[in-house]
Amino acid sequence: MPTSVQFRRGTTAQNDAFTGADGELSIDTDKKAIRIHDNSTAGGEEVVVVSATQTLTNKTLTSPTINSPTITSPTITGVSPTVTLSGAVTGSGTLTNLGDVTITTTATNDPTITLTGAITGSGTLTNLGDVTITTTATNDPTITLAGDLSGSATLTNLGSATLTATIVANSVALGTDTTGNYVGTGATSGNGISGSVSSEGGTFTVSSNATNSNTGSTIVFRDSSGNFSAGTITATTTQARYADLAENYMGDDKYYPGTVLVFGGEEEVTQCTQRLDTRIAGIVSADPAFLMNEAMTGYSVASVALVGRVPCRVVGEIRKGDLMVASSVIGHAEAWRDESSPPAGSVIGKALEDKTGASEDIIEVVVGRL
Repeated sequence: MPTSVQFRRGTTAQNDAFTGADGELSIDTDKKAIRIHDNSTAGGEEVVVVSATQTLTNKTLTSPTINSPTITSPTITGVSPTVTLSGAVTGSGTLTNLGDVTITTTATNDPTITLTGAITGSGTLTNLGDVTITTTATNDPTITLAGDLSGSATLTNLGSATLTATIVANSVALGTDTTGNYVGTGATSGNGISGSVSSEGGTFTVSSNATNSNTGSTIVFRDSSGNFSAGTITATTTQARYADLAENYMGDDKYYPGTVLVFGGEEEVTQCTQRLDTRIAGIVSADPAFLMNEAMTGYSVASVALVGRVPCRVVGEIRKGDLMVASSVIGHAEAWRDESSPPAGSVIGKALEDKTGASEDIIEVVVGRL
C-alpha cells in the first residue's frame, strides 16, 4: 500500500502562533504557502508562494523520503529592472528584487579649461567636478623708476611686489624738487636762548630760560602784570611810581596796609592800641616807591612808611590838614583837635582828605612832614 505524508495545516493566525520542530513544515491555508520551522521562531519562515489559481490539496507521494529538507529563498525573476545613463555621463545599475541601487557615473568627455595669453594654465573637470587651475604668467611685468629715483620690482605671476626707491645723490634741489620749508641747520647765539631743527618742513623753535623771579644768569621776563623781581639794580632814577619811602621792620603779626604801628610788642613793631601813644613807628605801606632793608624776610615783615603819602586806617571826623595821632581803636589814627600841641612822639602825619562821621575808613595821610 502506498505511504501518505501529511503536513500540519491551518489558517495564517494558527500558523503565526505555531512553533514547529527544527525542519518541520506547515501549510498556511489562507496564503496557500509553505512555512519551515526552526524549533524557536513562532510562525516559522514562509518559503513558497502558491499561485492563486492553484488549489493545494493533500498529495500522495510515492515512496518519498523526507529528511529535514533545505529550502532556498526563491529569486524573483523578470522584475529586476536596470537603470542606464547615456550622453555626457554614462552608468547603470540594477534594482535587484526592486531594491535600492547605486549608479557609478562616468563622464564620456571631461571638459578642460585652458588659459592663454599673458597668463597660462589649464584644468580638467573630471566627471564634471570642481577643478583648481594653477596659472603661470608668460611675461612677468617689471616696474622701474627713473629720474631722481631709482629702483625696480617684478610682479612674478602678477603677484605683489615691493619696490625700494633710492634717491640719486645730489639730485634734489630745494624749492625746485621739494615743497614746504627746509632748515638744514639752525643755531642761536647769546645767553639764555637755544634752539635747533634739521628737517624738511620743520619749525625752528627758540627756547629761553627767561623768568620773572630773581634768578641769576637768566633772561628777565615780565609777568602778566608787567612786573619782575631782581636783586641789585644800577640805574638812574628819574621818577617813582609810588609816593612813599618805607623801611622793613619785623612785626609780631602780619598787618594789612594802612595799619598804624608803634614800636614795641614781642618783635620790633606792633599795632597801636591806645590814644596818643608816643611810640609811633609809622603806617604799613602797600607799594613803597623805595624800600629800605629789603633783604629782611619772614611771615610778619612790615614795610613801614617813613616819608611820603600813604593810605591810613582812620576813625572819627577828619578835616584836611589835621594832625593825625594814634587812636584807641586798634591800628587806627584819629585827628588831633585840641588847641594845645599833642604829646611829642604821638603825631603820625597830616590828613590829605576830609572824612565825616564816626565810622572807620581809609584816607591818604602824609607822613614825615609836620
